Order: sequence, then C-alpha cells, then structure tokens
Amino acid sequence: MKTIKMTARYVIGFKDGGHHIYEQGELVYRGDTVLFVGHGYQGQVDETQDMGNALLGPGFIDLDAVADLDSTVLAFDHQPGWQKGRLPASDWQRRETYSDAELDFNKRYAFSQLLLNGITTIAPITSILYREWAETADEFRRAADIAESLGVRAYLGPAYMSGYGVVNPDGSLDMRFDEQRGLQGLEQAVRYVEELQGRHGDTIRGMLAPDRIEGCTPELLRQTASAMRALDCPVRLHSCQGQFELDMVHELHNGMSSVELMAENGLLDHRLLLPHLQYLGGKHSTPEKVERELALLGQAGANAVICPIVAGRHSKYFHGVRQFRQAGINLSLGTDTFPPDMIQNMHIGAILSRVESNDITAASAADYYNMATLGGARALGREDIGRLCPGSRADIMVFDFDRIHTGQVFDPITTMVINGNGRDIKGVIVNGDKVVWDGQLVKAGLDVQELHHQAQRQFERFMTSYPERCHRHPPLAEIFPPSFPLSRP
Repeated sequence: MKTIKMTARYVIGFKDGGHHIYEQGELVYRGDTVLFVGHGYQGQVDETQDMGNALLGPGFIDLDAVADLDSTVLAFDHQPGWQKGRLPASDWQRRETYSDAELDFNKRYAFSQLLLNGITTIAPITSILYREWAETADEFRRAADIAESLGVRAYLGPAYMSGYGVVNPDGSLDMRFDEQRGLQGLEQAVRYVEELQGRHGDTIRGMLAPDRIEGCTPELLRQTASAMRALDCPVRLHSCQGQFELDMVHELHNGMSSVELMAENGLLDHRLLLPHLQYLGGKHSTPEKVERELALLGQAGANAVICPIVAGRHSKYFHGVRQFRQAGINLSLGTDTFPPDMIQNMHIGAILSRVESNDITAASAADYYNMATLGGARALGREDIGRLCPGSRADIMVFDFDRIHTGQVFDPITTMVINGNGRDIKGVIVNGDKVVWDGQLVKAGLDVQELHHQAQRQFERFMTSYPERCHRHPPLAEIFPPSFPLSRP
C-alpha cells in the first residue's frame, strides 16, 4: 500500500472535537486509513498530490439518498400530488413498472450521481409508488454489487411495508393493508442484513427500511424495533412529513401522532433515522405537544435526517436547528431528490432555517456542514467517517475553488456552501480508492454521458405509466402539462 500525501489551500481536519481548517494543509493516508492531517508531516511518502486552490474535506454522508430516477421532480409544478400520481388510484392493479435490468440501471445511475457530488456514504431510498409491492432482497443483493463496483460506502436494505395510500374514485384518500406481507418483508430484510455481514468488507453494511410510518402496523413497528436491537443496525423510517400521514396515523391509531406511535411500539432509539420531521405534534399540534415530542426524540437519541431541497420544493420545513439541538436531537442530512447536491442542500437549508425562524442567526454554513459530515456519522454510530484525522477512513472529497463562478474565497466553508455546488467537486476518494476524478467515474470506468442519455430514455418510458396509476386515469398531457404552450413539428 502506498502512503499518499495530498496538499491543498485548505484541508478540513478534525481536532478538539470538531472540524478544523488547515490553510496550506497536508493530508496523508495509507490504504483505507488517514495517518495525518495538519502541517509538516515528517514521515516517508510514496506519492504527493498537490490539489492547488482547493478544499480537501471528508466525504458527505447522505442518509436519504435517492437510488432511482427521481419521480418527486414531477410534483414540483404539478399539484395537488394525490391528483398527479403521488398516490395510486385505488383501482390500479399494482405491478412492477421497471424490469430488473432497469431497476439495476437506476441504482447504477443514482449511485454515480451521488459520488459525482462528493457524497461518499449513502443510505439509499427508492419510490415504491410504482412497484408491485415493495423492494426485494434479490434486488438489493444486486444493489450491493453495484455499490461495490462504483466504490461508494453504502447502508443497504430492502424497503418493506404493511400498507399504502390510495385515492378512491370520489377523491377521498384511504389505506390498503396486508400485514402479513409486511411481516414477510421484514423477515426478508433481516435475512438480507445478516447475509451482508463481512461479505463486502467495510464499505457495505445493512439497515432496516420500513417505508413510511402510516404504512406500518403496530406489529410491524414492534418487530422492526426488536430486529433493530438484535442486529444492532440502523432503521430509517419516514415520518412527520405530510398531511396525509398525520390524518392516517390519527385515524388508524386512536388519535396518536407519529412520534407517539413510534414510542408506544419501542422504536425510539439511537439507531433510528427519521427523515423530515416537519409535522410534530400530530394532527392537532400545539406548542406543548411539539416540545414533548422533541423531548421524547432527544431522550431516545433518535436522529433527524433533514432534506432541505425537497422540503422547500413542497413549501415545508422542520421546526429549527436550535430547537432540535436544545432537545438533544442529532441533526444529519439527506438529499432525497435530484440533483443529489449536498452543497446546494446545505445552502438552501441554512436559508430555510433563517426564514422559518425569522432569525438570520438561526443556522450557519458551518451548522449544515456539520450535519452533512459529523451528524451523519453520529447517526450511523461511527467515529471513523465524516471527519479526517488519524485513524479515520480515507473518505475524501476535493472541492475546486479555481472555477470562476465560485467567486472570492473569504472563508472556505461558507464560500463553498453559498457559492458552490456539486459540479465543483474535483475528486472523490472512498476507503482510500480514487472513485471520481475530474468528473469521471474512474473506478467503475462508466461513461457518464451514456448514463445520462440512458436515464433520459428510461425516465420518458416511466412517465408513460402515470395515466394507469393516476386518479381517474387522465392522459399524460393533462397530468403534466408543459410550463407554456408547446408546439412540435
């Protein structure tokens, strides 16, 4: 194994319990492990790479990383969602919309996009709105091979559910349940996590992924909590994210909120990852209920996974960095949409935090950078990723300040967050392996332009499935009309 020294205008190390900026810094690693971060390394090195006017930092950690062709972008200007296919029509006969080969391509494309954006650790998510039921272990066995071939560090597990929402012909919303199928999905997911142990070395680990809380029966939640503790693995559960969920949980569970439902069934835990958390307090929320639920989450050590761009697109955001911190809740980030740009998410997250609280001091670039690195690592129970220090994994991203649109550097973190984006990522190293360099997938050797073209062709075919699934089955042009009148030759 070579000992490699990288130098750059800025190196973000970890010192005294937090990130530390080393100007004209050095980073030394051998194999998959960092040996040194700082100035004046005295040891022998086999190779030196000067990255110039750049920032070397830990790779970003994305705990809600889209792993297919993102359908949420279709909802940006087409609302309400229940009329536009975000819930299937009750008379739709569920089927697989994609072939196995297409599902595999979606993951290969999505994982590649995440890496190109400097994201080195992912917990993927796909939509199961268009699936015959949920995800399968076979699909995720292939996903593990895809992740390994690309070099991304991944936490994988097939999503499972007891039920799903539907739109009735009269426009009312309802749920359809098959609890036994949900329990079978959990059993399959547990076997998958057990199978993963050691099979792909350190980079691929397992997690449990119940799909959405309104689609989980109490028994499925209880058994998931038991499996989480037995396997000692993360569990990710989307919760407190929308009005449909609030209404369904309230109706199905005797007026409870989503957080109360999790607490009652033993799921609140330090291994629990909770994307969104935008609607605390249940259907009839009060400030007192919100405070109580924040305290419950904090006391359990549960982790918030904030997804700024997708939240902002849907005109909602969580209750604030300060409130969550004061309650002892760890904050991490997810991208949850396309583009999977963690830098844009940090910028928009800081803006939304300030607007939501009407306080310009509510959140800083550094706050969100910590969420994208240290917060994600803490959520996964790890101290060897999300930071660069002796003994940490060599998960490194290189941000290029030589591109003219990054503007004038006054502080490397703030400048990157407010002036940069994922396209400014110059290089990505995961576990000591160079996986992205100068915009190319150098480990996998994939043609990024061909991936782009195939994704477009596949997405266009996918869109044609909307009329069969959508309420009242209107034509595609009615579901997704163009922004302006459109003429074709």
